[in-house]
Amino acid sequence: MPFRRTAPVLLGVLLMLIGRSVPAHHSVAGEFDVHKMLKLKGVVSGVEWANPHVYLRFDVKEPSGSVTSWRLASVPTAMMRKAGLTKALLLSNGQSAVVDAYPARDGTRNLAYIVKITYADGHHFQFAPDQPEPAT
Repeated sequence: MPFRRTAPVLLGVLLMLIGRSVPAHHSVAGEFDVHKMLKLKGVVSGVEWANPHVYLRFDVKEPSGSVTSWRLASVPTAMMRKAGLTKALLLSNGQSAVVDAYPARDGTRNLAYIVKITYADGHHFQFAPDQPEPAT
C-alpha cells in the first residue's frame, strides 16, 4: 500500500491508542476525596504490584466479627521501587496496622487512597500529606 493510504490508517490507530490511555490516567484528587480522611485498623492481606499504581488489600475486622476487605490505591510502582519499598515490606509479616486514607470521591465502597500506614511495631510509610487539603 502506498504511504498516502497507510498514513491515515496509522494516524487513526495512534489516536485510538492515545485516546484509550489518557482517561486511564487520573489525579489523586480527581478520584479520591482529599478533603476527608478515614482511619482504618486491620491487616495488609495482599499487595497488587502492577502499573500504573500499587494497590494494597487491607482487611478490617468489623465489630460484628465480619471482615471487610478494602482496596487501597497508592503511588506508582516506580516510586515504590525508588523509595526502596517491596511487597514484603508492605505485608510486614501480617502484623496489624492503622491506615489513614482518602475515600473514593464517587462513593465506591471499600476503595480509598492510602495516605499513611503505621504498623504495630511503630514503623510507617507515608504516601501523601497527613492533613486533608482544605476545601475550596
